Amino acid sequence: MDLTAVPRLSAGCRLHRTEPILLIPEGALKLAGPARELLLQVDGSRSVAEIIGLLAGQYPAADRSEIERDVLGVLDRMQQRGVIRVN
Repeated sequence: MDLTAVPRLSAGCRLHRTEPILLIPEGALKLAGPARELLLQVDGSRSVAEIIGLLAGQYPAADRSEIERDVLGVLDRMQQRGVIRVN
C-alpha cells in the first residue's frame, strides 16, 4: 500500500465502541498496541500519509519512520484479510 492510498473498512467491519476489537462478518479480531487508534483514522477520506501524520502527532516520542512502517504493516495485513479496502 502506498502513502497516497485512501483506506476504508470493508462492508460489515466496524470497531467496537470501547474495546480494542474489530468486529468482522466472521467474528472479531482482537487489536494489539495502537492498532485501534490507527483504525479509528481509517474512514475512507484520509490517505495513509495523513493517518501516519495524525499518529505521529499522538505519539510525538515515537520515531516517525517506525510509525510509518507499523502503519503500513497493519494496513497491509488488514487488506490481505479483506478487512481494509483502498479507494
